[in-house]
Amino acid sequence: MDIKQSQIDSLIDDVAYLEHEAEALKYVIDSVPYDETPPGGRSISEILMYLDHAQQKYYRRVIEDAYKNSRPINLNSYDSPKDTFEIDEELAKDIQKLLYKISKHRVALLKLIEEIPLIDWERTISKGRDSITLYDFVYQMVRSERNTLKEIADLVMTYQKGKQAQREIESRNPQS
Repeated sequence: MDIKQSQIDSLIDDVAYLEHEAEALKYVIDSVPYDETPPGGRSISEILMYLDHAQQKYYRRVIEDAYKNSRPINLNSYDSPKDTFEIDEELAKDIQKLLYKISKHRVALLKLIEEIPLIDWERTISKGRDSITLYDFVYQMVRSERNTLKEIADLVMTYQKGKQAQREIESRNPQS
């Protein structure tokens, strides 16, 4: 597969966009119960912690190794972020610090990605018998993170709609 510079530029824009999303969350996150865990799910702070953990402990390591090693790397030699993730209770309570950390890590990841020469995006990453390019790996990371951020946005919207409905009920019933 021939990877073109336009594909890399688009990928870099997507990675940068995810950093902007984390920045934008800083302004709306305090208006929702980010530490509340919905039934059968994870709280917003837990989802954000997982996103940062996966980026730092898995995706970034794989990207660095694929870029710096001339031999193909095998994903089976990396622990899955799902297996290594632990909730940091202190960080869960300080959502602004968590978002700052995510933004900072995202900027560092973006710098790393911008340094990778076009030819190196075709490096092979294998998992068992399957193999993909470094480009495909990063593209899959972006798609996964977009889904995670959409999950967070949906939770924020649900909480905000719930608050709006509560205000409407209270405005119709002044005795409460």
